[in-house]
Amino acid sequence: MVVKMNNKKELSENVFIFTFGYGNRSNYDIFLGYLKDYHVSCVIDVREKPRAWSRKWYGEQIEKLCIEQGIEYISSTYLGNLSGTKEWVSPDPKKAEEVLQNIALKHQTKSVLLLCAEMDYKRCHRTEVANHLKELTHQNIHHLA
Repeated sequence: MVVKMNNKKELSENVFIFTFGYGNRSNYDIFLGYLKDYHVSCVIDVREKPRAWSRKWYGEQIEKLCIEQGIEYISSTYLGNLSGTKEWVSPDPKKAEEVLQNIALKHQTKSVLLLCAEMDYKRCHRTEVANHLKELTHQNIHHLA
């Protein structure tokens, strides 16, 4: 489900699960804007290997950036994708379910953002991860990029 962006403040109060794909962006401007505008409290990195063509998007760099913004960062390789396609195949489905359960419990009233490399959410496994989290939380999904 994609929610149209009409009123950022209203959406940030009602939408719990955001997704974002950094693609080949050269800076953090858009990412940081979304974190601020939508009051994201936690970034969940759903890459199997939190690395990128640009070191800027390595997990350690994203974690540092999040900490500077007062935002929690969780890298969960269990939410990564082994399929090489948009079809989600977790490295360990049992652990992935545990991680999703923990996220759902920990962030019941806070917005989270699922981060992956693929810019187009329609071609990314993060959509399936978000759908699983939605089943647990009954919250809406909003794909930012």
